[in-house]
Amino acid sequence: MINGLYPIAISTVYVIHLLYALVIVIGFILIIIGFFAGWRWIRNFTFRLIHLLMIGIVAVESMFNVECPLTWLEYKLMSLDHMKHGSMPFIAGMADKVLYYNFPIWLFNAIYITFGLIVVITWFIIPPVLSRNN
Repeated sequence: MINGLYPIAISTVYVIHLLYALVIVIGFILIIIGFFAGWRWIRNFTFRLIHLLMIGIVAVESMFNVECPLTWLEYKLMSLDHMKHGSMPFIAGMADKVLYYNFPIWLFNAIYITFGLIVVITWFIIPPVLSRNN
């Protein structure tokens, strides 16, 4: 890869990673708000299944201490470009501040697994509807 493309690739992966996390968190918030607001679309089976699978992937990775493929790719691209965190492209740096905190890995794993369980429980409390009329 041409050296000038590394910052673009790094920023792209960071943005994809951030969007993935936001879909999980905002999706859950919308499901809860939508339940109380009577929004029918929050019971859409496809939406709910995708949401469940997204957090499920994160939770299962955490249970088995598997590094997130997006995290691995971010650090791999940075190492190929000999980039340090302090010299990250602006967009990647901003996404990094949102995605990563200096907490022990066990805490992140506990959060991901707990959140995954909450989403599973929500699946049964606010069940999706398999229908074309959502």
